Amino acid sequence: MELQDGVGLSTSVLDSADSIKRPTPSVRAASEDSGQDVEDQSPDSNGTKSTTGDALDMHRMGKDQVLVRHFRQLSMTSFLAIANPAWEIGLFVFSPALQNGGRPMLVWSLLWNFICFGPIYFSLAEMASMAPIAGAHYHWVSEFAPENCQRILSYITGWTSTIAWQAGNAQGIFIVGSLVQTIILVNNEDYAFPSWQGALLAIASMAVAYIAVVYGSKALPYWQNPVGAIHILGFFAYIIPIWVNAPKATHRDVWLTFENNGGWSSLGLSALVGQLTGISGFAGLDACVHMSEEVQDARRSVPRAMLTVWMINFSILFVAALTVCYHIIDVKTSLEDPTTYPAIYVLRGAMSVGWITVILVIIVVLNIASNTVYLATVSRDLFAFSRDRGLPFSGWLSRVNTKRHIPQNAAMTSCVFAVLLALIYIGSPVAFYAMTSLATVALLQCYGLSIGMHLWRRINHPETLPPAHFALGKWGIPLNVLAIIYSAYGFFWAFWPQTTPVTAAGFNWASVIFVGVVLVAMVYFFFKAKRTYVGPVAEVEGRGRRTADRQ
Repeated sequence: MELQDGVGLSTSVLDSADSIKRPTPSVRAASEDSGQDVEDQSPDSNGTKSTTGDALDMHRMGKDQVLVRHFRQLSMTSFLAIANPAWEIGLFVFSPALQNGGRPMLVWSLLWNFICFGPIYFSLAEMASMAPIAGAHYHWVSEFAPENCQRILSYITGWTSTIAWQAGNAQGIFIVGSLVQTIILVNNEDYAFPSWQGALLAIASMAVAYIAVVYGSKALPYWQNPVGAIHILGFFAYIIPIWVNAPKATHRDVWLTFENNGGWSSLGLSALVGQLTGISGFAGLDACVHMSEEVQDARRSVPRAMLTVWMINFSILFVAALTVCYHIIDVKTSLEDPTTYPAIYVLRGAMSVGWITVILVIIVVLNIASNTVYLATVSRDLFAFSRDRGLPFSGWLSRVNTKRHIPQNAAMTSCVFAVLLALIYIGSPVAFYAMTSLATVALLQCYGLSIGMHLWRRINHPETLPPAHFALGKWGIPLNVLAIIYSAYGFFWAFWPQTTPVTAAGFNWASVIFVGVVLVAMVYFFFKAKRTYVGPVAEVEGRGRRTADRQ
């Protein structure tokens, strides 16, 4: 029988799903210790700490619970705050706004991006409440898109989501390596900042994160809250000495004196280019969604964690920006600081070298913790898309270590990818920076498309939407529309270079890499994935095959 669009998938798609011979409804976990495939038991009987609601959600989506739900709402909120550290990383990405627009651009762009990302995160929170699953965006696209295009749209979204999180993973370890070199430079002004040392430090940081994620996996949920507290206390340790000791700029300088230091044809265009700091500062707060299969009562806990951290991060990041802006006397001088970071230029005017070193060590430690939890998110995203056969070597990547109950192969692969990027940095810093800037662009594509497909189904087939414990109600359509518009707006501006005239060294290579990734994905689709990937909606109860028919 052929099911109509909005109710289920056509017979042809279901036949394609049958031909893959996937272990449905049971997802097989391969033991790394024995190398054997083992069929998991039901979520209620295998000690995965699932609530009844969690088990029902996984059953509806056609997935078995192979990961353990160690996290609760508070620990997941701390996890997300650490994975997306507002001030520990935010302080070191202020330069684009200061270069293009000056101090007012940094302040105002954070304000309007906080407001404009609101519809995005409210929309994502609703979808996370409907379908709390590690695949997140590509799963939502598959479940909510029209049947005749869900397969290709969800496949492309799976690839862009993968490259976004992998690029962000590499960016995190690079910042740790760069900050360690900055500590050396602060204490020794003759230090030459060689790129190969930065690469080695980044690789060491990745090794620490891998050990913590894999061999300390059972302890991971239990240190989130203490580190989250240090994250807050460290912030005050940074800003208080600056407000007490550093020279201050005027209110007019901070709020109204715009600058064009990027060489653009007009101040307005320069300011628009400079908003990248604000856009990137609020992208990525959906990291908790990829951990949904390890959170108790995920349908409630994940949306709450996301929205809580969205508000907390704005409060911290905005105060951090005001602190830096009010204590930069000359913007050009701060951009030319030997450390390359205006935030450290401000520290130099507020405290001694010894105290600067202490503050930077605290920031490095917190960023190592951030890299650790970020790797956990990245590996779950990679695991989920591989589980649905969207990537090369999907069978190996989707294996779960049955002793530790984590996707160890996906974590290992994510580390290797980040290390390769660190090695690229030795020969070409430009290529590395282009990969890290790709994260924002790819995430915005995921946001816009997944919310767009949700809007389509909300308008055309609302009766097929799963129930949401965080429901937008009558505000759903206007918030979805605003979210799509701003995702497209941010996507456009995130591709722009920071200076003109544009040279190879200053070009934003994210556009080339983004298109390249999509082309590689399409080549793989036509040669391989079209025979293996059907989209996760094929397993969703009531949309693909009913669970009873699959058993």
